[in-house]
Amino acid sequence: MNKFELFTMIFFVLDGYWDDHKSDDLGQFLSSMNPFLFEDIGSAVPDIYNDFCKMLGNRSITIDNSFAIAKEYISSFCADYISEAFGWMDEEKWKASCNEYLSEPHKGDSE
Repeated sequence: MNKFELFTMIFFVLDGYWDDHKSDDLGQFLSSMNPFLFEDIGSAVPDIYNDFCKMLGNRSITIDNSFAIAKEYISSFCADYISEAFGWMDEEKWKASCNEYLSEPHKGDSE
C-alpha cells in the first residue's frame, strides 16, 4: 500500500460517513481533501496531502499497520467531527475494504 492509497482509503471512510450524516464541517473538509478532483496524485487543497505525506515520513505502509496510521492521522486534526466520522470504521472492516480497493484498478496504483 502506498501513501496515496492510504490517503484515498481515509477519504473513502470519511466520505461514507458523510453520505449518511451530511455534516457541513465534514463536507467542507472532504472538499479540500478530495483526491479525485485533479488528475495528479494529491488532494484538492495540496497542503492537505503534503502534510499527510510529511506525517508519514519514510514509514512502510502495509494493510496490517494502515489502520493505526490512519487513526494517527485522524487524531492529528484534533477535530471531533473528523474523529467521529472515522470512528464508525473498525479494523476488520478497514482491512477488508483495503483488500477490495487494492485488488481493483485505481488511481495511484502505480505510485
